Amino acid sequence: MSHKGKLLYYGVLLAVAIAVPYFLVPEIEADNETDQAGAQANRTPEPAAKRKPSTRITAGHGGASQQDTQSRKAKQQLYTLSTDSFSASISNLNTGLTKLELTADRYTVEGKPLNLVTTDKERYLPLSFTLDGVDFGASPIWEAEQLDKDRVAFTWEGNGLRLTRRFEAGDGPYQLWITTTVENRSNAPRELRLSTHTFHYVAKASEKSPIPFLPVQSPSRSSAVCQHGEEVEREEGDSLVKEEKPKTFKQAKFAAAANIYFMQALAPDSGTFESCTMWATQRGRDADGEPLGTLFEISVSRTPTTVEAGKSATMRTLAYLGPKTPRELAAAGHSLENAIDTGWFSVLAKFLTFMLRLIYDFIGNWGVAIILLTFIVKTLLYPLTAKQMKSMARMKELKPEMDRINELYADDREKKGAAMMELYRKRGINPMAGCFPMLVQLPIWFSLYTSLSTNVELFRAPFALWWTDLSAPDPYFALPLALGALMFVQQKMTPATAADPMQQKMMLYMMPTMITSFMLFLPAGLCLYMFTNSALSIGQQRLIERQLATAGHGPKADAPEISTSTDSDDETDGPGTPAKRFKTSRPSKAERRSRRGK
Repeated sequence: MSHKGKLLYYGVLLAVAIAVPYFLVPEIEADNETDQAGAQANRTPEPAAKRKPSTRITAGHGGASQQDTQSRKAKQQLYTLSTDSFSASISNLNTGLTKLELTADRYTVEGKPLNLVTTDKERYLPLSFTLDGVDFGASPIWEAEQLDKDRVAFTWEGNGLRLTRRFEAGDGPYQLWITTTVENRSNAPRELRLSTHTFHYVAKASEKSPIPFLPVQSPSRSSAVCQHGEEVEREEGDSLVKEEKPKTFKQAKFAAAANIYFMQALAPDSGTFESCTMWATQRGRDADGEPLGTLFEISVSRTPTTVEAGKSATMRTLAYLGPKTPRELAAAGHSLENAIDTGWFSVLAKFLTFMLRLIYDFIGNWGVAIILLTFIVKTLLYPLTAKQMKSMARMKELKPEMDRINELYADDREKKGAAMMELYRKRGINPMAGCFPMLVQLPIWFSLYTSLSTNVELFRAPFALWWTDLSAPDPYFALPLALGALMFVQQKMTPATAADPMQQKMMLYMMPTMITSFMLFLPAGLCLYMFTNSALSIGQQRLIERQLATAGHGPKADAPEISTSTDSDDETDGPGTPAKRFKTSRPSKAERRSRRGK
């Protein structure tokens, strides 16, 4: 390939690497939005296809007609429950949540508090319930009493029963306790089974990966979660839709509808639920017939309770409605911290998240905490890094001889490979020795990536200058471009192990370009970590190179070169078969003068 041809080739690759992510990346949308077609009307779309009707009928909604639904809507009254962490509105129609806004300044979207309730139809309101064995009639309305700013009680009488649902804030942030009391005023015992439900709707457009063709999750990507025993089940909408029926697990500790940063979870006051059930259905259709979004239905059911005549039974359920912050989840108990998906290396990722929080508590800045955590990890891994870089430095000493082999066997890959192996053998170098320390570090890198990409504490967390949200991309692309420049420098400093010059150039130019183009649309917190890691890696590499030079192990100016010969007097591999031997010899003065002239 001519020089102009190579320039054109690399120019096209560079343009593709930058342009493809830029034009294919969808606009990052708010986490609590509804579907595209119904966003302005704030409505949950109807099912995308006919399905078998659910046997669940929430208390207060018996499948009324559209006219009845509008009439009920006019009778709706909302009661507010406020705490330092959230503000909730509860309907007197079926005692379900119509709104739950997080009050902290950092949980805002376009200046408005983040609302975790993503459905609006009465039968899909979170925290609604069913009570098997009770006929609520077609359209009951609950009597309500505002007990305090953080306590509301709802009462209904009928079918020989008096039901009371009391909502009150818990001791910790984002906790809401629901106490259901059933009084049996009939003359016969009643067997009742309480189930509590929550719902979450997410638009398909907002779930798309910010970088097509790569496994990078959107913060809005949602799933259903249920822990039964020590097992944690996570099901995304597509997999639940394919099931075409609910998935049920026995002895559940908690169940939740969640995205990357936030969740609605239900847990019992003690022990376990008899079961948790997860279901998802596609909602609405766009112009191309594709579903607009997915509705998650999560239910937890208690063991049936027999209430004797004249007696009452009380059941309490904890609802956690808020961010998936490890500290708050641990305070709520019930193993809720397991709702955070920390990947394959869960223990390591949780430890790194704990360390990051510990540093933040001392420093007070999440960006600085990321830098310091990266510095600590790099320091702890320095022995492995030093071993890897020393191996690479020894490889760098062989570069003149490797270039000579490439020149001699430019058209014969088999001989080139054999000559390289002979060179490594004579110099006592294992070309794979530099890879082992890197493999050991991979779990730590994966865990750091997971802990940063799932850490809601970076949501709207400022760092410095224009970096006001470490969970969002850099608005001016300064960090990604600086990262690309550092990676180019790092590639220049790294000894080339590829025998093909074209492969060497690909690694030198394409790797920094691709990483930069990807990081343009990933969270600034991740980019800050990678930038810090690259800067520290360059510093460590320079330090190790100086140590090697001081010890006399640096590259030699007159490194021997490879020459080949096949002598009849050489050792043979077998009778009459001369073996090829690759020897190293120092070129003569005349040869060196001739090469310098060239």
